[in-house]
Amino acid sequence: MLRSGSYLIPTVLAVILHAAVVVLLAQSWFEHSETSRTVPRHVQAQIVDLKSQKAKSQAAAQAKARKKADEQRKIAADKKRKADAKRKKEIAAKKAADQKRQKEIARKKAAAEKQRQIDAKKKQDLARKKAAADKKKAAADKKRKEEQAIARRKEAERVAAAKAKADALEAAEQAALQQALEEEEAAIQAEESRAAAQSYENYIIGEITRNWRRSPSARNGMIVEVTIHLLPSGRVNDAYISKTSGDARFDNDALRAIQRVGTFEKLQQLDAVTFDRYFRKRVLRFRPEDLRN
Repeated sequence: MLRSGSYLIPTVLAVILHAAVVVLLAQSWFEHSETSRTVPRHVQAQIVDLKSQKAKSQAAAQAKARKKADEQRKIAADKKRKADAKRKKEIAAKKAADQKRQKEIARKKAAAEKQRQIDAKKKQDLARKKAAADKKKAAADKKRKEEQAIARRKEAERVAAAKAKADALEAAEQAALQQALEEEEAAIQAEESRAAAQSYENYIIGEITRNWRRSPSARNGMIVEVTIHLLPSGRVNDAYISKTSGDARFDNDALRAIQRVGTFEKLQQLDAVTFDRYFRKRVLRFRPEDLRN
């Protein structure tokens, strides 16, 4: 586009030409007719010259404006090219600086890692040397303690052997005395248990006999064995014929007699040891001649 300044010269020229036309027309108004005849021709010729001059001026102004615009575009393009080149240069410089900084960071990091590895190796060497020294000291302490322990153990064994010998003699005497007392007490208890068992066995037989009804088929010489299982309460838990007399009726009479008793209440007075030894399970033998009619 053309700038407003490019029309200044043509505008000024046009104004001057129009002013000249107005002056000439004013003069022709007051002159003679002869003069009047010549004015239109001069005015017409002058007007034609002004248009041509104006067109030329406008064309020249437009050409100048185009040239100036081309120059400005060229200047702008050159400025843009220089700015792009400068920006690329700055980007390249920044990239180079970043790469240099990254390389420096990597170098420092590698140096720090190398130093860390060196420090770690030194620390490991110190720890290994300390562990070796500690192990050597511990071995020496252990050996010394073991020697002291062996000496103490030998002394303790000697004292213990002497004491054990004395204690063994005393214990043997005490054991012999205790065994004699226990044997005597066991014999007394066994005798008491046997007496008690005999007494309670007579009680059991008496209870069964009172509840036995002898059958007419019973004959002297017949023997039936009945096994009974009792509870500590004296109750009959089980009863069965362990050896028959040969007479089923006589055998069943024996079982019914036990069932009629049901519970031997006096057995509750026995201690557990005597009950388990003699009455937990008993085998009773019955003959017809032992029974009352």
